Amino acid sequence: MEWFTYWWDSLGLVGQIMATAAIPMSIVMLLQLILMLVGAGFDSASSADGGGADDATSTDEACSSGSNSIFKIFTVRGIVAFFALGGWAGLAALSAGLSAFWAIWIALLAGVMALLLASFVIQLALRMQQSGNIDMRNAISQNGEVYIRVPALRAAKGKVMVLLQERLVELDAVTDGEIDLLPKSKVEVIDIAEQDCLVVRQINENGEEKI
Repeated sequence: MEWFTYWWDSLGLVGQIMATAAIPMSIVMLLQLILMLVGAGFDSASSADGGGADDATSTDEACSSGSNSIFKIFTVRGIVAFFALGGWAGLAALSAGLSAFWAIWIALLAGVMALLLASFVIQLALRMQQSGNIDMRNAISQNGEVYIRVPALRAAKGKVMVLLQERLVELDAVTDGEIDLLPKSKVEVIDIAEQDCLVVRQINENGEEKI
């Protein structure tokens, strides 16, 4: 491991920070790629039709909120790609003899490009997933887990992880409950709303509705 120690010491503070971001994030990105290849799911939901007329109106407001497009860009995989590719780009710039100032800017630019590319690839994968005969109605009555907080009374959308047609997928969700559903909360899908939203309710470990 002497070569690693020598390489690490030669990086300097800025390079060590970049390497600390790039190396573990690259491992995470590789694991994510493997999971995607075996069909473990993607970062967002397929679109669906359903729900009553009254529900559709209120749900459309939640599902089409400005945060929707932001969530599509700032996904977990996108953030991983930002740090992984941005870190390696910064290290390459330092190795090429550029100053720390320019290496940081190159790392940020490469990271943003990786973030946008990851978002594009995920959306493309989701469109392919849609064409694979995935029926969102099969999510009804399925249990899942909250991934991103689901605000109460359909104030906005959150995200839940649900097993749908033998795939663990991340789906947008709203709730009619009067309390926010926090990450790791157990939920049951009770309906399908417009666009890419499910309607969920919180349940306990026994699968019963939590009051």
